[in-house]
Amino acid sequence: MPFILKHIASPVVKEINLPASKSISNRLLIVHALCERKFKIENLSKANDTKILKQALQLKNKVIDAGEGGTTLRFLLAFLSCKDGEWKLSGSRRLMERPIKPLVDALTKLGGEIKWKKTHWLIKGKSLAGGKLTINSSVSSQFISALLLVAPTFKTGLQLTLKGKVVSSSYIDMTINLMRECGINVSVKEKTISVSPGKYHSKNFSVEADWSAASYFYELAALNSGSKIFLKGLTDDSLQGDRVVAEMFEVFGVKSSFNNNGVLISSEGLAATTQKRSAHKLIFDIKDCPDLFPALVVTCAAEKINATFKNTSHLNSKESERANVFAILLQSLNCKVKQTKNTFSITSIGFKSETQNLKLNTYKDHRIALSFAPLASLFSSITFDNEKVVNKSFPDFWKVLEK
Repeated sequence: MPFILKHIASPVVKEINLPASKSISNRLLIVHALCERKFKIENLSKANDTKILKQALQLKNKVIDAGEGGTTLRFLLAFLSCKDGEWKLSGSRRLMERPIKPLVDALTKLGGEIKWKKTHWLIKGKSLAGGKLTINSSVSSQFISALLLVAPTFKTGLQLTLKGKVVSSSYIDMTINLMRECGINVSVKEKTISVSPGKYHSKNFSVEADWSAASYFYELAALNSGSKIFLKGLTDDSLQGDRVVAEMFEVFGVKSSFNNNGVLISSEGLAATTQKRSAHKLIFDIKDCPDLFPALVVTCAAEKINATFKNTSHLNSKESERANVFAILLQSLNCKVKQTKNTFSITSIGFKSETQNLKLNTYKDHRIALSFAPLASLFSSITFDNEKVVNKSFPDFWKVLEK
């Protein structure tokens, strides 16, 4: 069902309740399911991916549909491989097209029994011995996190060597830190991660707010000089790698001030605008923060700033072929886009907003809707083809913007 977002008046002065981190929530759910003594998880994410994972981990059904969630599917594949029983695991058409073979191969080498059956994965779960393993780390960090989370259950633990360029390493660090907090011995030496066999300790958690979701309000501030937006629940010492958004948006004139309750972001106005217009070209490396690409690239387009994004090769394996789709959408707004296998460059001097009503195809990708929504401060309105697409990570997003 389409959704029409009306014009957002400038400047924006507001306090925002962000969703809980989906990344932390999903990892804690796996830990919780493997822990003998259950613990409390407060402020668990309400995102669809997390809801589906939580339901699936109750193991009430032998047939599980992971929906649209890459993390959900990959974490479940590893988890079910270690759980006695026979399981059928599937997902949406697009999800089943996304990479998963390196994880299947890794689990098979560890003794797992996983077979593809036309529409689903058939998993015969059992106790795995563990051991030494090498995995391609240039496709998705979720393969590594999925293996690490279940590794304490292996009889001999796991010695995992990462081969190739490591993408989204901050998510691997998040996994390791959470495991250590729950009593698991994890050591890292260069590109080898060793996990000792052991049992997760019970520890109550309160999930912090989501830094990926915060990026769209940094974008909104950048597009509206004089804005002051307080984002509740964010911390300066966050486990999340996307915390770097605070530094990355400084080039657009957005400053961050932290206190015990969150962060106040403010755009500096005309002086900052003059400074950013003088920038010939910005360069962003998104190897460890690919989910920040949408907000950054749309901000560059709207501010008519030329930019190059490095290490973009894994964007096309997201919910959509994300780099290709953004190229199509930005070109429709009169920007020029050039792509190589691992870079994305935008020349945006011709960006057009005027007062037109923009109609947007979200390509079933939540981050397209989330990142283009702040452009409502430039357009009279934006019509999104799918209102529910944001439910994957930020179910209350439209309500927040309407306020």
